[in-house]
Amino acid sequence: MFYQSQRSNFDLARRRLVLSAGVLGLIGLLELRFSRIASAARNYVNSVDALKEGIAKEAAAKNRYVQFGELAKTEGYNGLAYLYTALATSELIHAQNYTRVLATLGELVEIPKQSMPRLGNAKENLIFAAESELRSIEKTYPALLNAVNAEGHADTIAVIQYSWASHKQHLEIIEKVRRWTPDFFESVARKIDERTDHYFVCQVCGSTVTEVPQDACPVCKEPSSKYRLIPHDQFF
Repeated sequence: MFYQSQRSNFDLARRRLVLSAGVLGLIGLLELRFSRIASAARNYVNSVDALKEGIAKEAAAKNRYVQFGELAKTEGYNGLAYLYTALATSELIHAQNYTRVLATLGELVEIPKQSMPRLGNAKENLIFAAESELRSIEKTYPALLNAVNAEGHADTIAVIQYSWASHKQHLEIIEKVRRWTPDFFESVARKIDERTDHYFVCQVCGSTVTEVPQDACPVCKEPSSKYRLIPHDQFF
């Protein structure tokens, strides 16, 4: 009995020792991981700042398009409302990409859900949307890339390039309508309602198209199966 009791105590102590060693090992691994993440963040200061700025801009654009779409629908421009829904979907994917990359650098940032967008009537909002897309293409994304290129963080560079290329697509789509404004807005906007395109958005990079590419996304090069048809009744 004494031997069995001692043996039992020995086994219990050994299990406790193994368990303690496992816990300490796990803690050590976590500390090492967080140390590496913190070190990465220090090495990519400009990338972290650029990604945070990108999240703010993409979220603001997404929220703005949601409100533009709601207003267009109340004014009877269902085609424009559908267009804004597709663009808002793309902007949200951009913001999500930025938050994902930021997380690998030890920064957890939530996507803002509200903003104070400028609202006008349907015609004014369409013109404003085109001007905003043009500013992003010519100024915002070149500036962000210029800020991060020297640090060479591949994922940061990639998601910014995805956004840049997608916004060029946005502008091209918007310009199909905007080129006729303001003089012929009413007739063109109504034709959009009569012949609304289907919009597809790549769930990897936010690429926005009216026809799914045969082989791969032209922006991120992922298979075309990554595109999703945006429903007319989608809400955020």
